Amino acid sequence: MIRSSKGRLAAALAGTAVTVCLLAGCGSDPGPATISGLVPAPEVAKEDKGPAILDGCRSGTFHTEAWSCVYGDPASDRTVVLWGDSHAMQFTSPLVKLAEERGWRLVTMFRGNCLTADVEYRPACDAWRANALERIASERPETVITSTDTGNGYALWRDGNRLTRKASEPMLRRAYARTLRRLRKMTGDRRGAVIVIRDLLRSDFRPPDCLLEHPEDLPACDFDGYRKNPPGFDLAAARQVKGVKLVDPSEIVCPGGICNAARDGMVVYRDTTHISSTYAETLADWLGEQVDSLP
Repeated sequence: MIRSSKGRLAAALAGTAVTVCLLAGCGSDPGPATISGLVPAPEVAKEDKGPAILDGCRSGTFHTEAWSCVYGDPASDRTVVLWGDSHAMQFTSPLVKLAEERGWRLVTMFRGNCLTADVEYRPACDAWRANALERIASERPETVITSTDTGNGYALWRDGNRLTRKASEPMLRRAYARTLRRLRKMTGDRRGAVIVIRDLLRSDFRPPDCLLEHPEDLPACDFDGYRKNPPGFDLAAARQVKGVKLVDPSEIVCPGGICNAARDGMVVYRDTTHISSTYAETLADWLGEQVDSLP
């Protein structure tokens, strides 16, 4: 299934929030001292997932077909693929912005709660992964950008029994390295053509809910970000595969390890592990610099 960005609902939540934010000059001042005026509003922040959701780009959890959307210039001779689970999908907004500015043909493929590491996980997910990799190869992309959840959800199964997450970690590292090597071959083994966006720091509470509980004290909802299963199989695998570029948005999202629930008039985290599409779009310039630089 191939869907075009032309069908995007411009008046839907994320698009509206981004527009309001840009018009208000988000990023140019500290923003409101209370939740009044934050975009998206904390009570609906969990739905601020961006264009991939609005355009129906994410394959359903029972589907094996690699649904996709194409953004930017469909006729461009530079194809960039963004692929992964919801932790990759959250970077759609800044990459769509870059595609439109730079004339890329951006192809996106996502499936929630599906492991992109090359290992047996769940039958429907494994079939989707195989179909997605086949599609990526057929695109002959110049660049592949990918990201994955590294939390506890991806504990592996063996002989019908689920392993502990700790026991799964070494296998996940090897499996994700296999995936990255396959992606490298698809991009001509060029240095920097495969980019891993490291999984973000996470919270042990839902920041938008905290903002609703502390409407006049936004800093009360700031938190020390942390990683489950550190340093993460994404980092470990990327270090194993020569020429793969690893970028860590937590350096920008959570400087010094301190994460804001709200910043510059925007809700930053829409839940414990994902940033809002509204905030993610502000990372476009930074992400563009990472794409341009060599490992």
